[in-house]
Amino acid sequence: MRRFLPVLSIMIAAFFAYATVLAEDVAERSLAVGGARLVEVFALLGAFVTVAVIVAALVSTSTFRIVFAQRVRELALLRAIGASRARLARGLLAEGALTGLLASVAGVALAAGAGQLVPLAGLVAPGFPLTPALIVVLGSFVLTTLAVLAPAWSAAAVSPLEALRTSAVQDAQSRIGGPRWVMGVLMALGAGGLLVNVAVDGLATKQRPSGVTEELLLRTTISGALAFGALITLGPALISPVLRLIGIPLRRSPVGSLAVSGVGGAPRRAASITAVVALGVSLVIATLTGANTAQGLGRAEMASAYPADLEFTGPVDVRALQAAGLTDVLPYRRADITVNGSLTMRGTDLDMSELRVLPDFRVDTGSLSGMGPRKIILSTRTSSALGLTAGSEADVNGVRMTVAATVFGGVPLGSAVLHPSDVEGEPAGALANGARDRVPAGFEVESLSERRLAQENWFTTLVAIAIGLLFLTVVIAVVGVGSTTALSALERTRESGLLRAIGLTRWELGRLITTEAGLYGLVGAVLGLVIGIPYAWLAIISLGVEWPLQVPVAAVAVVVLVLTALTAGAGLLPALRAARLSPVAALHSIQ
Repeated sequence: MRRFLPVLSIMIAAFFAYATVLAEDVAERSLAVGGARLVEVFALLGAFVTVAVIVAALVSTSTFRIVFAQRVRELALLRAIGASRARLARGLLAEGALTGLLASVAGVALAAGAGQLVPLAGLVAPGFPLTPALIVVLGSFVLTTLAVLAPAWSAAAVSPLEALRTSAVQDAQSRIGGPRWVMGVLMALGAGGLLVNVAVDGLATKQRPSGVTEELLLRTTISGALAFGALITLGPALISPVLRLIGIPLRRSPVGSLAVSGVGGAPRRAASITAVVALGVSLVIATLTGANTAQGLGRAEMASAYPADLEFTGPVDVRALQAAGLTDVLPYRRADITVNGSLTMRGTDLDMSELRVLPDFRVDTGSLSGMGPRKIILSTRTSSALGLTAGSEADVNGVRMTVAATVFGGVPLGSAVLHPSDVEGEPAGALANGARDRVPAGFEVESLSERRLAQENWFTTLVAIAIGLLFLTVVIAVVGVGSTTALSALERTRESGLLRAIGLTRWELGRLITTEAGLYGLVGAVLGLVIGIPYAWLAIISLGVEWPLQVPVAAVAVVVLVLTALTAGAGLLPALRAARLSPVAALHSIQ
């Protein structure tokens, strides 16, 4: 079993990597999708799979470290009879590399087999692209070899005297050395400095020349990488304080107290696996937060672009439209205006307060109710370009007007809204709500509701795909939690036997192990929250999104609860195995 556990994460990553290749092959053969859009979609899929592969490598490193630590007495005996550190390291490295090779081949084979089920969905079955298959296998092999380097070299450094000890694993030290502290603190300071730098520059440069957004995103990515590096480096020292905070409710029961002590008793192991969980959670939560914020801005932009179900152009007969059963008929006039002699734009006299989509707008400064003669409503983008806010005065076609409000996402049918008393001429069109089939003959009409629905569906689908793919990292992290819990339960067999001997029931022992597994997920989720939400805010600033950060509290709570449940579920099999073992057999086991 110990040799099988490191296979899982690499096999899952290889499966999804090759499954993405096969999905692209199916799309090219079966779907009428534009080439450019197909390339963009699968580039996005490739980015998410790359993250999943990185997480698989981190899980593999953690699992190999635990597996090799389980064999410390065996390795010490080999050192005692003359094996050198380099020879032991080469042997462990070869073992890890072979594991990666077998796991990647198994993952590719499973993906190819699953691809043959595609015809059941009415699509053409994929072929077997040989070159991508070889690339996935070779990449997984190299990745696993790199992942096992540090654990192999560390395990090979065991002293021959370790063969005389009764405990196989020594992982109770939460203290880290001075160089590691220095490195971790420097990375944390670097991440924090870049975070502040990007926030200041991003907020100060809303009107950006070409290349600024890309530079801000690059600095955000570097800052995130440094933050995650600091988490891995300082992890063993952070586990105890985080556990003390999270474990307060659990310490009220004996089983909960034992679970907290069990996780805290191996801080390096706990730090390693919770860092992987934190990476997956931070990505998911950052995506959820960014999507929720973008959705708010998207609703405002949709309300601006599609403020009603129907738009009529040309001369309109309001009474005829109302008689046909259409509602909220709002005629409007247009006017070309120049503001402060520098910016020419199109304005309308549409009464925004009568729009059904009014709740989708969000006012930045001022109030829509403050609209009146010689007043104007601008979008935040336009007002920012002009340096205006609510209450500012502006020259509009030679007339002094006051800015009544600025709104996010734009204003309907143009760039500015004027009061009807400030616009001359006949109505240029009208908005109305209702079914298109009710429109009388002779009217030029466009269905805005259909276009809005198509845009909303595309955005929802894109976010769903992104969240689904990011959950790949969470799945691999859960596999890592299961591996860690299984190995932890195995090395503590005698401890479990002693607990059973002094009165702990099988049910309580099983609950103890699943609680430990759930704690790995909960600690990782807390750390992921601490990283994910600030970097979601930073990404929004980097992209120049003019909308306040909106954290989806309910969705974040669901992610944390689901992750805790999944990691606790990953501990079920180790819990069942430990509970089935009799106290006598457990106490006689030799680790």
